[in-house]
Amino acid sequence: MGESRNRVGGAYALTTFAPIVPGHEDELRTHIEGLPTGAESPLARLDTLHLSRIQIFDHLVHQGPKHDLDHLESNYLVFTSSFDGDLDAYLDLICDRIPTEADGWWSHCVGYPGTADRAAFKDWIKVHQRHTHLFASAYHGGTVAKVMGSDGERP
Repeated sequence: MGESRNRVGGAYALTTFAPIVPGHEDELRTHIEGLPTGAESPLARLDTLHLSRIQIFDHLVHQGPKHDLDHLESNYLVFTSSFDGDLDAYLDLICDRIPTEADGWWSHCVGYPGTADRAAFKDWIKVHQRHTHLFASAYHGGTVAKVMGSDGERP
């Protein structure tokens, strides 16, 4: 059932919430903000990736005077992405194509084992995964390769 919650057509949605090691928030934020964007982004090396976002959740928005103020137990690194194929194949792609970069952001999270131990990495991601109950795709049934076309450029 978990797999079907995270899938639309051939696309899979991955969301992870990982607690950040206390005191690492500023260093992690600086690291993320220093990553290249566009074609130079490490995420651009993941050729099955539709989109991705890396962000820090460090507080919750107060919902107003009639609601209690909620606090997070920790600051969290949130990683979201949608991609073609299965989760294990995508995690293998991360280990193969952007291991240094992935270790660069997740190494600031509690208990992160690194990409060098592929099995431990996959297990850690799956422990921190939050399943997607509603997921939409702009190109239902379209893979990244089909959307980009034969010239390799996005329409």
